[in-house]
Amino acid sequence: MYNVLIKIDGIEKRKRSAALLHVIIGFILITKAADYYRIINYKSFIPVFPIYIVAIFSLLYGFIRKRIDFTAKYNMQVRLLQGITFLMLGILVIGQGRSIDYISSFLWAALCLLLLFSERRIYSDTNMLIDTGGITIPGYYTNHIIPWDKLSDVVVRQDYITLFHQNNKYLQYQVLQSLSDLEIAQIAGFCKEQLEKIEADNIKIHLN
Repeated sequence: MYNVLIKIDGIEKRKRSAALLHVIIGFILITKAADYYRIINYKSFIPVFPIYIVAIFSLLYGFIRKRIDFTAKYNMQVRLLQGITFLMLGILVIGQGRSIDYISSFLWAALCLLLLFSERRIYSDTNMLIDTGGITIPGYYTNHIIPWDKLSDVVVRQDYITLFHQNNKYLQYQVLQSLSDLEIAQIAGFCKEQLEKIEADNIKIHLN
Protein backbone atom coordinates (compact mmCIF):
# COMPACT_ATOMS: atom_id res chain seq x y z
CA MET A 1 0.00 0.00 0.00
CA TYR A 2 1.32 3.47 -0.93
CA ASN A 3 0.17 7.00 -0.09
CA VAL A 4 1.10 9.91 -2.34
CA LEU A 5 0.14 13.52 -1.60
CA ILE A 6 -1.43 15.00 -4.74
CA LYS A 7 -3.10 18.22 -5.86
CA ILE A 8 -6.84 18.15 -6.57
CA ASP A 9 -7.78 21.23 -8.59
CA GLY A 10 -11.40 21.32 -7.45
CA ILE A 11 -10.40 21.11 -3.80
CA GLU A 12 -7.91 23.97 -4.23
CA LYS A 13 -10.74 26.13 -5.59
CA ARG A 14 -12.91 25.19 -2.62
CA LYS A 15 -10.19 26.31 -0.25
CA ARG A 16 -10.12 29.74 -1.87
CA SER A 17 -13.91 30.02 -1.81
CA ALA A 18 -13.99 29.06 1.90
CA ALA A 19 -12.26 32.33 2.82
CA LEU A 20 -14.77 34.28 0.72
CA LEU A 21 -17.63 32.54 2.52
CA HIS A 22 -16.22 33.67 5.88
CA VAL A 23 -16.37 37.26 4.62
CA ILE A 24 -19.92 36.85 3.28
CA ILE A 25 -21.12 35.29 6.53
CA GLY A 26 -19.48 38.14 8.46
CA PHE A 27 -21.50 40.69 6.49
CA ILE A 28 -24.70 38.63 6.90
CA LEU A 29 -24.16 38.56 10.68
CA ILE A 30 -23.73 42.33 10.73
CA THR A 31 -26.99 42.73 8.80
CA LYS A 32 -28.83 40.28 11.06
CA ALA A 33 -27.52 41.98 14.20
CA ALA A 34 -28.69 45.37 12.91
CA ASP A 35 -32.15 43.91 12.15
CA TYR A 36 -32.44 42.46 15.65
CA TYR A 37 -31.32 45.77 17.19
CA ARG A 38 -34.14 47.43 15.25
CA ILE A 39 -36.63 44.75 16.34
CA ILE A 40 -35.93 45.44 20.02
CA ASN A 41 -36.34 49.20 19.32
CA TYR A 42 -32.69 49.94 20.07
CA LYS A 43 -33.33 49.44 23.80
CA SER A 44 -30.09 47.62 24.60
CA PHE A 45 -26.90 47.01 22.67
CA ILE A 46 -25.82 44.18 24.98
CA PRO A 47 -27.69 41.34 23.14
CA VAL A 48 -26.26 42.31 19.74
CA PHE A 49 -22.72 43.05 20.90
CA PRO A 50 -21.55 39.38 20.83
CA ILE A 51 -23.04 39.01 17.34
CA TYR A 52 -21.01 41.95 16.07
CA ILE A 53 -17.88 40.47 17.67
CA VAL A 54 -18.39 37.17 15.81
CA ALA A 55 -19.16 39.07 12.59
CA ILE A 56 -15.98 41.16 12.80
CA PHE A 57 -13.94 38.07 13.69
CA SER A 58 -15.40 36.24 10.65
CA LEU A 59 -14.46 39.13 8.38
CA LEU A 60 -10.92 39.28 9.71
CA TYR A 61 -10.50 35.51 9.49
CA GLY A 62 -11.73 35.53 5.89
CA PHE A 63 -9.43 38.35 4.83
CA ILE A 64 -6.21 37.31 6.59
CA ARG A 65 -6.65 33.56 7.20
CA LYS A 66 -3.63 32.65 5.09
CA ARG A 67 -1.41 34.78 7.29
CA ILE A 68 -2.78 33.82 10.70
CA ASP A 69 -3.94 30.24 10.03
CA PHE A 70 -2.27 28.95 6.87
CA THR A 71 -3.21 25.31 7.50
CA ALA A 72 -6.83 26.24 8.39
CA LYS A 73 -6.40 24.59 11.77
CA TYR A 74 -9.18 26.68 13.31
CA ASN A 75 -11.54 26.76 10.33
CA MET A 76 -13.94 24.24 11.90
CA GLN A 77 -14.07 26.17 15.18
CA VAL A 78 -14.89 29.40 13.33
CA ARG A 79 -17.67 27.70 11.35
CA LEU A 80 -19.08 26.23 14.57
CA LEU A 81 -19.02 29.66 16.22
CA GLN A 82 -20.83 31.18 13.24
CA GLY A 83 -23.45 28.42 13.31
CA ILE A 84 -24.10 28.84 17.04
CA THR A 85 -24.38 32.60 16.60
CA PHE A 86 -27.01 32.25 13.85
CA LEU A 87 -28.87 29.68 15.96
CA MET A 88 -28.94 31.93 19.04
CA LEU A 89 -29.97 34.90 16.90
CA GLY A 90 -32.87 32.89 15.49
CA ILE A 91 -33.99 31.93 18.99
CA LEU A 92 -33.81 35.56 20.14
CA VAL A 93 -35.98 36.73 17.23
CA ILE A 94 -38.74 34.13 17.78
CA GLY A 95 -41.84 35.93 19.05
CA GLN A 96 -40.40 39.36 18.38
CA GLY A 97 -39.78 39.60 14.64
CA ARG A 98 -41.23 38.21 11.46
CA SER A 99 -41.08 34.48 10.78
CA ILE A 100 -38.72 35.10 7.85
CA ASP A 101 -36.24 36.70 10.26
CA TYR A 102 -35.74 33.67 12.50
CA ILE A 103 -36.23 31.08 9.74
CA SER A 104 -33.44 32.66 7.70
CA SER A 105 -31.18 32.64 10.77
CA PHE A 106 -31.83 28.93 11.27
CA LEU A 107 -31.10 28.29 7.58
CA TRP A 108 -27.78 30.13 7.87
CA ALA A 109 -26.99 28.07 10.98
CA ALA A 110 -27.66 24.88 8.98
CA LEU A 111 -25.44 26.15 6.15
CA CYS A 112 -22.58 26.81 8.58
CA LEU A 113 -22.96 23.26 9.91
CA LEU A 114 -22.86 21.88 6.36
CA LEU A 115 -19.76 23.93 5.58
CA LEU A 116 -18.14 22.71 8.78
CA PHE A 117 -18.29 19.08 7.63
CA SER A 118 -17.56 19.67 3.93
CA GLU A 119 -14.57 21.92 4.60
CA ARG A 120 -13.12 19.41 7.02
CA ARG A 121 -12.39 17.19 4.02
CA ILE A 122 -10.95 19.88 1.79
CA TYR A 123 -8.46 20.91 4.47
CA SER A 124 -7.30 17.35 5.14
CA ASP A 125 -4.38 15.83 3.24
CA THR A 126 -5.28 14.84 -0.33
CA ASN A 127 -3.52 11.49 -0.43
CA MET A 128 -3.81 9.12 -3.36
CA LEU A 129 -4.01 5.59 -1.97
CA ILE A 130 -2.55 2.81 -4.09
CA ASP A 131 -3.25 -0.74 -2.93
CA THR A 132 -4.45 -4.11 -4.20
CA GLY A 133 -8.05 -2.86 -4.42
CA GLY A 134 -7.19 -0.12 -6.89
CA ILE A 135 -6.31 3.56 -6.74
CA THR A 136 -8.31 5.82 -4.42
CA ILE A 137 -8.65 9.52 -5.29
CA PRO A 138 -9.84 11.88 -2.51
CA GLY A 139 -12.98 13.91 -3.21
CA TYR A 140 -15.18 16.57 -1.57
CA TYR A 141 -17.53 14.22 0.26
CA THR A 142 -16.46 10.68 -0.67
CA ASN A 143 -13.38 9.08 -2.18
CA HIS A 144 -13.37 7.78 -5.76
CA ILE A 145 -11.92 4.29 -6.24
CA ILE A 146 -10.56 3.25 -9.64
CA PRO A 147 -10.21 -0.56 -9.78
CA TRP A 148 -7.22 -2.05 -11.57
CA ASP A 149 -9.37 -3.63 -14.28
CA LYS A 150 -10.38 -0.14 -15.43
CA LEU A 151 -6.75 0.91 -15.98
CA SER A 152 -4.33 0.10 -18.77
CA ASP A 153 -1.23 1.79 -17.37
CA VAL A 154 0.06 3.97 -14.53
CA VAL A 155 3.02 6.29 -15.05
CA VAL A 156 4.76 7.54 -11.91
CA ARG A 157 7.15 10.49 -12.00
CA GLN A 158 8.51 12.90 -9.44
CA ASP A 159 6.11 15.64 -10.56
CA TYR A 160 3.04 13.78 -11.85
CA ILE A 161 1.14 10.51 -11.61
CA THR A 162 -0.83 9.66 -14.75
CA LEU A 163 -3.63 7.07 -14.79
CA PHE A 164 -4.48 5.65 -18.23
CA HIS A 165 -7.97 4.18 -18.50
CA GLN A 166 -9.05 1.29 -20.72
CA ASN A 167 -11.10 3.72 -22.86
CA ASN A 168 -7.95 5.66 -23.86
CA LYS A 169 -8.75 8.51 -21.48
CA TYR A 170 -6.34 9.52 -18.75
CA LEU A 171 -6.20 11.45 -15.47
CA GLN A 172 -3.09 13.31 -14.34
CA TYR A 173 -2.34 14.52 -10.81
CA GLN A 174 0.46 16.78 -9.62
CA VAL A 175 2.58 15.23 -6.87
CA LEU A 176 2.99 17.55 -3.87
CA GLN A 177 5.64 15.56 -2.02
CA SER A 178 9.22 14.66 -2.82
CA LEU A 179 9.50 11.11 -4.12
CA SER A 180 12.88 9.45 -4.25
CA ASP A 181 13.94 7.33 -7.22
CA LEU A 182 13.50 4.24 -5.05
CA GLU A 183 9.94 5.23 -4.05
CA ILE A 184 9.03 5.92 -7.68
CA ALA A 185 10.42 2.52 -8.72
CA GLN A 186 8.52 0.77 -5.91
CA ILE A 187 5.19 2.44 -6.71
CA ALA A 188 5.59 1.89 -10.46
CA GLY A 189 6.56 -1.74 -9.87
CA PHE A 190 3.56 -2.32 -7.62
CA CYS A 191 1.19 -0.80 -10.20
CA LYS A 192 2.71 -2.91 -12.98
CA GLU A 193 2.33 -6.03 -10.85
CA GLN A 194 -1.37 -5.34 -10.22
CA LEU A 195 -2.05 -4.64 -13.91
CA GLU A 196 -0.26 -7.83 -14.94
CA LYS A 197 -2.39 -9.83 -12.49
CA ILE A 198 -5.55 -8.42 -14.06
CA GLU A 199 -4.26 -9.22 -17.54
CA ALA A 200 -3.35 -12.78 -16.49
CA ASP A 201 -6.82 -13.28 -14.97
CA ASN A 202 -8.47 -12.05 -18.15
CA ILE A 203 -6.41 -14.49 -20.24
CA LYS A 204 -7.49 -17.37 -17.99
CA ILE A 205 -11.14 -16.39 -18.32
CA HIS A 206 -10.91 -16.31 -22.14
CA LEU A 207 -9.11 -19.68 -22.24
CA ASN A 208 -11.75 -21.30 -20.08
